Amino acid sequence: MSRLDLLTSLKRPSQLPLSEPASDETVVTTSDTSLSGTSPTITSRKILPYSSQPSSLELEQPESSPIRPCLTDLSLGIRLYFEFCHRQPIWCFDRADVSDIGSVTDELACSILAVTARFSGRAEALQLYEENSRRLIMIRIANGAVGLPTIESLCLLSYSSFIDGNVHLGQFYLGMALQLCRSAMLDSDAGYVTDDLINERKKRVFWSLQVLDQYHGRQTGMLRIPTETWRQSCSSTKGDDRSCQGDESNVPLPLDDLGHTSPRTPGIWNTSVQVGWVWSRVRKYVSDCAHGIFREPWRRDSTYATVLSDFMEAENSIPMCHRYDSVKFYERKVEDLRANRDYWTTWLKEQFTYHAIPTVLNHPFLYIIGAQHNTNFAIPNTFWRRSSELALIHATWIVRMIDMVLDKQVHLTDPFFGHIAAISATVHLYYCCAAAAKLKHKSNADFAKCRKFLKGFIPFSHACRALDRDLDKMTQIAAGSETNGVEDWMPSRIYLSVPLMWNILQFNCPADSLHPASTGLLNASLASTAGGHDQDETTTIEIIVATSPEISVNTADGGQDAPNLSYNRTVDVSPVSREYTYNEPSAEQADSLTFNTTPWLYADTLQFDNMVDLVYHDAQSIGSDRDRSWWDPESL
Repeated sequence: MSRLDLLTSLKRPSQLPLSEPASDETVVTTSDTSLSGTSPTITSRKILPYSSQPSSLELEQPESSPIRPCLTDLSLGIRLYFEFCHRQPIWCFDRADVSDIGSVTDELACSILAVTARFSGRAEALQLYEENSRRLIMIRIANGAVGLPTIESLCLLSYSSFIDGNVHLGQFYLGMALQLCRSAMLDSDAGYVTDDLINERKKRVFWSLQVLDQYHGRQTGMLRIPTETWRQSCSSTKGDDRSCQGDESNVPLPLDDLGHTSPRTPGIWNTSVQVGWVWSRVRKYVSDCAHGIFREPWRRDSTYATVLSDFMEAENSIPMCHRYDSVKFYERKVEDLRANRDYWTTWLKEQFTYHAIPTVLNHPFLYIIGAQHNTNFAIPNTFWRRSSELALIHATWIVRMIDMVLDKQVHLTDPFFGHIAAISATVHLYYCCAAAAKLKHKSNADFAKCRKFLKGFIPFSHACRALDRDLDKMTQIAAGSETNGVEDWMPSRIYLSVPLMWNILQFNCPADSLHPASTGLLNASLASTAGGHDQDETTTIEIIVATSPEISVNTADGGQDAPNLSYNRTVDVSPVSREYTYNEPSAEQADSLTFNTTPWLYADTLQFDNMVDLVYHDAQSIGSDRDRSWWDPESL
């Protein structure tokens, strides 16, 4: 196809302009013909809420194109990008890089609008902008004219697809962008030897692609590229962002001066890359478990042990200036958080990831299923006690972070937050049937908070809508016939749907209309091989738990330190069969399995009082102290 044919195949947007969300910061007025070929009339005193000085970068000037978004729509799209997408998680460019709107290339302009249309009230235009951007990118590739904005466009399109739950297409964009990075030598220091003005922009897009791969990349297949080769180990005590430890060919992280003043201290976005790399290892661990690859986690050469070691190393690399007890997020004013959104959204991503890692790594479901594949998992040992304790502690901390985010009115849009809320909900669902009344009420309340938080992402994320649907299904299956209302649900046993649990842990929740045949990438002959097989959602395992332990959570240190706990077994259980129980074990195995995977739930009920007093206030106690939040030091 010639370049002329490709251009004529591009679609024109409708005549309706992008509508701006209600906001006090609205600065652009659009006309009825804002998407026409003529420039609109701008009636406001300024177009963007940031500096409009000409960019110092000499990037390729865009060619005149009939499908290029008009100035008004592009201005609004750029503002929405920095409000909803910038550094949460991708960081392709800074405000100065796009302050000269006329220098933004056509494919980048369409990509910006593709990812921000969902926040403008014109979500129906999203697919149109994406298709136009994709065609423009292919023109660049066909003509041998790929530039940095082309790779940035692919990064934006990839993130947009992941938000929509179109994983296949998102991974395609991601793979293409990474291949272009290799062609441009951006994956080695050779791509940064010249001291040009766009070096930092190159680093930002390269590492943004790595972040997308960490959180959304495929975990299986022979063509999967191990991230071990580019792993960085930055330390706040051994040089700045430009002198990270590791192989000499490693790509340096971009300069990030937010949240610190020392040139030797890594920025919050860079430390979040470190923690994100550990999260990618956790995702691989879960993927292995889902494929029946289990190894005793207490062995020193196990994946569990190596990931835990990497987690400790990443935690140790986080400078004190970025830590929970140093930044005191809970004391910040709403206005301060809004003014410094670029820092705080990244900081929250790091905190959620920090607590998600041990929550998933120690999720009881993994080891219940593991016991079905490896008989050594049924051997009583202290690992089970500590593992279940850590899962609940960090799942509780995720709820505490959700409480603070809502209290501080921080608007988060990355679907990762919804995913972690769903994972936390599965842990609390597991403990909703504890015999201890306080643990049961706490788990039920935290479960409801996680579900409500997840639903907040549904208006702009099809991926989170599908995730919420699977969580609802799993909740209905878990309740069985014991109740019709989740709000007052206090079961004595639950039935966990195995396929749905795997879907939630792995974020395998494609939107209803986004099966491989309709992703906009594969035809029917290849889509049929990529579709996979549906599993019976009613395949379940039955969980019976009893009482509770003593757990104390220090709310001053971000939950980074959990105490060693005493353990007393006070209740025995016997197995109860169900018609469609997953690989149901014998009576002896079931009794041992339940005891081993939930051992601390057998401790004295009275021991749980300490945890409830520290991390959970019921409605009555909150109502009597409305001016004081649970995380305030004076409340403890």
